[in-house]
Amino acid sequence: MVRNSLEFWSRKPLKRIWIALPIGYLLFLQLLTGIPKPDFIREADGPEFLARFAEDLFGYPYWAQDLSHLPLFAVFAWLWSWYFGGPKTGRQWAVAAAWISFTYAVLNEMGQYFVPKRFPSAGDLIMNILGVSIGLLAHSKLVRAKNREIHSK
Repeated sequence: MVRNSLEFWSRKPLKRIWIALPIGYLLFLQLLTGIPKPDFIREADGPEFLARFAEDLFGYPYWAQDLSHLPLFAVFAWLWSWYFGGPKTGRQWAVAAAWISFTYAVLNEMGQYFVPKRFPSAGDLIMNILGVSIGLLAHSKLVRAKNREIHSK
């Protein structure tokens, strides 16, 4: 089971419909990072469930919120690397996955400027970029290991 799972996540999906995974995750990240602070939601007479969700989201210490960007953006970069197919002849997969992931990591943080009671943070941006780097590197290492395993047989 684990072996088949690694096999699935280490090679390019066979159908284009799988693009829904990285795009869906992008939308998830955008929703998560686009939520204003709970006091703004209440001042604007927003839904109470959203205010409670924002309280839970912002109830963690800042260092934990900053740290959460690392795995969130590592998964994001992994999904784009996976969708584009991973290391093979040439580097087109890496350029496409890196370009999308790094660009979104920067734009996502800059977009915080437009969310009420939120602001762009250099610490968050660093964690976004570090997470993207880790995701790209981890996927690349897995694919290379799988390729070595296939070619050694």
